[in-house]
Amino acid sequence: MVLKLIRQLFFIFFSLGFLITPIAAASQININEFIESMDIKGDLRVRYDYLDLDKDRDNDPKDRMRVRFRLGFAWHNPDENWKIAAGLASGDEAGNTTNATYSEDEIFESGDVRLDYAYAQHTHEHLTFIAGQHKNIFYSSMALWDPDVRPAGLAARFDLTPVFVNAGYFQVRYADEDIAEMNALQVGINFDNVLGAIAIYDVHDAGEVLFEVEGLDSGYDYRIADFYTGCHFKLDAIEISPHAQLFYNFGAEGEPGEGALGEDLDPEDENLGWLVGVKAKMDRFSLGVEYTEIEADACIQDIKDSDFGSGLKSTDVKGFKIGLGYKVTKHCQFKTTGFFYEPIERDRDQNVDRYQIDLKYKF
Repeated sequence: MVLKLIRQLFFIFFSLGFLITPIAAASQININEFIESMDIKGDLRVRYDYLDLDKDRDNDPKDRMRVRFRLGFAWHNPDENWKIAAGLASGDEAGNTTNATYSEDEIFESGDVRLDYAYAQHTHEHLTFIAGQHKNIFYSSMALWDPDVRPAGLAARFDLTPVFVNAGYFQVRYADEDIAEMNALQVGINFDNVLGAIAIYDVHDAGEVLFEVEGLDSGYDYRIADFYTGCHFKLDAIEISPHAQLFYNFGAEGEPGEGALGEDLDPEDENLGWLVGVKAKMDRFSLGVEYTEIEADACIQDIKDSDFGSGLKSTDVKGFKIGLGYKVTKHCQFKTTGFFYEPIERDRDQNVDRYQIDLKYKF
């Protein structure tokens, strides 16, 4: 009996060794000799999200569990000063969020992972050129650009420290066999931890961007002038980073009701947005407070932050964002964020409260 058991175990281990050997031999990864290195990084965030729209007594608050997963790769060829980068992320088609809700349509349904960005980057002395869909190169805040937005097209950065120039030509949307395009230019100075930048974002054929909006004035456009500033300094053991932004859409035209939100709002009077805020860090703790007002036609709704203004059509909103974080370990952070906002001009008795509790790990 013992000899039989030994023979069976020997046969099992021999069979496993035979099967594993060719797999191990085939698992070698060959990289072209001109590629010096490859970077892999990403993050996972699990979130509890609570949203109270304060509509009426019959409207129950929305609460849900959400996840964000991102994985990025970059291949470097220093001899030719090229980098090829691509990233994957959870989420859906929306460009300003990578959140996915757990079990939204089916019990314990599996999630989707999509192409987040893919671009080629070439650097020559002070000039960096980017082709493809990439991370945003423009200095801004959540009021104008959501951090998840990946502009698609051509971009360049000219760096003559402390002066810099960022420029881009992007395809914002392709609809009805036509392109809604954006030309962007930002000029600024970054000196001794003090940053100041002015920018112009000019979107042609805005009707293709807002083709679902009924009654939009035919001359309506997005020609946004923007000023952003921020600084960073230390006060004993505390790192403090105040920042501010002011932007104005010169392209908003039409009679009342002919703007991005319709209703009785006059687009020529609803085109200003601004934000002030401060972030602070001390040891493992972080704190951020921002106040912003974004009028109905001040910016492109699908590019600004997706959380602030959710449930109120994203613009014509004002209020606070307050966040408190704690680093559990070097790469793991616990954070809670509160959004408190309401309409600016629309006649709605709503004071929206939104709370998010995050556990995030970077790798």
